[in-house]
Amino acid sequence: MSIIGYARVSTLEQNPELQEHALRQAGAIRIFTDYESGSKTQRPQLAERLSYLRGNGGVVLVV
Repeated sequence: MSIIGYARVSTLEQNPELQEHALRQAGAIRIFTDYESGSKTQRPQLAERLSYLRGNGGVVLVV
């Protein structure tokens, strides 16, 4: 079983470091991070994460 993580901040000025640290502490081996506003529907790393989940069985997602 693999664990992946997803972090998101609203702007490039914000730092996702605390989220990413918590995800690593939870055992995430790969972290997808978006720098997008919550009002946007296009989130590139979210789409990549979903694609990764579909192609890899036995993966747990931590958000």
